[in-house]
Amino acid sequence: MSAGFRTFNPRKNSWNPEVYFPTSEDDCAFLLDSLSSGQSFYGKESPAKRAEFLRVIAVKMNSNKEGIKHLYLSESGLSESRFESEWNRTIQTIELFANYLSTDYLAEKVQHFPSESLQISKRKYPIGPVLVLGSSNFPLAYSTGGGDTISALSAGCCVVVKAHPMHVGTSTAVANCILEAVKQVAYPDGIFTHLIDDGHQLAQNLCLDERIQAVGFTGSFKGGKAFMDLVLKRKNPIPVFAEMGSANPVIIHDDLSKFEQVDYATKLAFSITNDAGQFCTKPGIIFVPSGEAGEGFLDELKHAISSVKPVPMLHPRILQNFESRRNQIRSIEGVKTFLCETETKGIEGKWCLAETTLKDFNAHKTMQEEVFGPFALVVKYERAHELNECLSLFSGQLTGSIFYHNQDSKVEEWIELLSAKVGRIVLNGVPTGVRVLETMHHGGPYPASSDVRFTAVGQDSIQRFQKDVTIQVQNIT
Repeated sequence: MSAGFRTFNPRKNSWNPEVYFPTSEDDCAFLLDSLSSGQSFYGKESPAKRAEFLRVIAVKMNSNKEGIKHLYLSESGLSESRFESEWNRTIQTIELFANYLSTDYLAEKVQHFPSESLQISKRKYPIGPVLVLGSSNFPLAYSTGGGDTISALSAGCCVVVKAHPMHVGTSTAVANCILEAVKQVAYPDGIFTHLIDDGHQLAQNLCLDERIQAVGFTGSFKGGKAFMDLVLKRKNPIPVFAEMGSANPVIIHDDLSKFEQVDYATKLAFSITNDAGQFCTKPGIIFVPSGEAGEGFLDELKHAISSVKPVPMLHPRILQNFESRRNQIRSIEGVKTFLCETETKGIEGKWCLAETTLKDFNAHKTMQEEVFGPFALVVKYERAHELNECLSLFSGQLTGSIFYHNQDSKVEEWIELLSAKVGRIVLNGVPTGVRVLETMHHGGPYPASSDVRFTAVGQDSIQRFQKDVTIQVQNIT
C-alpha cells in the first residue's frame, strides 16, 4: 500500500496535483464492521423505499454535476460530449431502476392449492453485500454509481465499491453523493462503502472477505479471470459477474451497394476510433469478402478512417498495452497494415487497420483476441462456408454484427452461428452505443463474460444480485 498516489490527466499528459491515500487497514476494518448490520436492515426495505433512495441519489448527483464533470475530464481525458452522454446514461439507469421498483418489480409469486390446504410462494431475496470494482473506461456508467451499484442497491444489497485508481477523484465525488443520500433517508452505516487503493491487494482481500456475497467487475479478461479464480479459494465460493471485453466480429456481405459501402464503412470507422476505441463493444475483427465487392468496401473503410484525428487514451498503461498488442499483430508475417500518419503527442493512440487472410487468421490465435484501442483487423474470406467454419470455432463474444443488402440464406446462417457465440446480434448497425433498456442483453458466452445468462445492463441486471427462496405453507385455512 503506497503512502499516496495521483491520477493522470491524458489531455495535459501530466499527473494531476491532488494526492489520494489508500484506505488504511484499520479504516477498512471499521467501515466493513457495519456491513452485516447494514445488510440486515436494508435487505428488509420495501421496493418502494429502495426506489425512493435511488431517486435521492440522482438528485444528489445532479446537484454536484459540475464538480464531478471537472474531475471526470481531468482524470479520463474524455471529451465534454462523452461526459454528457455517460452522465445521462448513468442518471437514466438510476431513474430506470427507481421506476422499475415502483411499478413493474415482482418480489413474490404465489400459488394456492385449496384442496390440499397448501400455499407455495417464491420470493426474491438480496444475495447479500456486493463488491463493485470500478472500471477504467467508464468512470461513471460502470463505476461507483453505475449499473452494478444501482442494480445491487435495487436488489436490496449493500454495496462496497473499490474505486479505480486512475479516476479515484471522480469516484470519491460520486460516492459522497451516495453517502449524502444515505444520510438524507436516515439509513444506518454499511449500506454503501467506498474504499481506495492504488494496487490489487485490497480488491483481493475484499473478494476473500466472507461478508461479500457477489462481485461486479468490468475490465480485462485477465482481471476478471483472476477474480473468478480467487473466489474459489473461499470457504463458501461466490459468483463473480464479470464483463471482460470482446473482439466483436463484423461480417460484410458481398451484396452491398456502393451507397451502402460508403455508409457502413463510415459508421464502422467511427465505431472503431471513437474515444480511441476504448469500448468493450468496439468492432475489432471485420470479415470482408474477397474480390471486387470486398476491395470496394475496404477502400471506403480506409478513406473514412483516414480523416480521424488521434485522441488521448485513458492513461499511459493502456496506451502501452494497446501499442504492444497492435505491434504484435503487425509483426505477423503476411499481415498488412494501414496506420495513422498523423504525428501524435502525449498518450494519443494512433488508429490502425490490419489486413490478413482467413487462413492466416485461423493459424494465429493472437489475431482472434481483443485489441483494446483504435484498432481493427480486416480478414478476407473467399467462400461463405469457410467463414462459417471459422465462426463455429470462435470464442464467446459480447456482440456480432452483419452488414447486408438482402437477408438471404447466408445472412440467416450467420445469425444462427452468431446466436451461439454472442450476447447481442446487430444487423446493419455498429455494436458500440449500448442502450439501457429492458430488451438489452449486455453479456455473452465465456470469455466475454463470466456467465452468459446474465446482463450487465437494463432491468434484468438486477437478477445477478438476487436469489429465490420458496416458502411452502401447509394447512392454510
